Amino acid sequence: MTLSYKNKLYVQIGVLGVLIAASAWGSLFLFGLITQAGTTLRDAQNELALLSIRQEQIATIAKEYEGARELFSPLKERLLPREERLRFIMLVEQLALEAGVLHEIGAADDAPVDGTAQGSSSLHFNITISGSFPSVLRFIYLLENSRYFTAVEKAQVMQGGGTMTQKKAVVASSPNDVKAQLTVKVYTRPTN
Repeated sequence: MTLSYKNKLYVQIGVLGVLIAASAWGSLFLFGLITQAGTTLRDAQNELALLSIRQEQIATIAKEYEGARELFSPLKERLLPREERLRFIMLVEQLALEAGVLHEIGAADDAPVDGTAQGSSSLHFNITISGSFPSVLRFIYLLENSRYFTAVEKAQVMQGGGTMTQKKAVVASSPNDVKAQLTVKVYTRPTN
């Protein structure tokens, strides 16, 4: 079977068309794969950049934590040993002298047991202070920011300081002074 030149031309054009179509489809398929790989690569690069930024942030936070950790004394040192109540009374005397107030400190009572978290034991002190209003505020500030964890649970401030016993002597205060009665909670180390 011989083909005429005209039929050979049609066959060649058909084969050439199929080859061109196959090349075009192959090119589109290959371009699609390249585009998909490019998108995947771009996403991976973006994620790598984000991870790098996060890693730098974590390193910065770790440095700040280490720096801050050295500034704050450990928690155990900030809790008053339960058997050393006298140490807190001496601290109150020192802070009263520093703030320029007269003071009386009442007997220490154990904190009431109310089912709070274990290890959160505390002592209560009743402190009466007398002096100028700024001095009383300074004493309260010094007390709450002392080396032991303390909290002023109740403060009752009255006009007129009245008289107070200071170092076995009765001392009268000026009429402009105030008198404050404080209930102070001091957190203690848990007993093992």
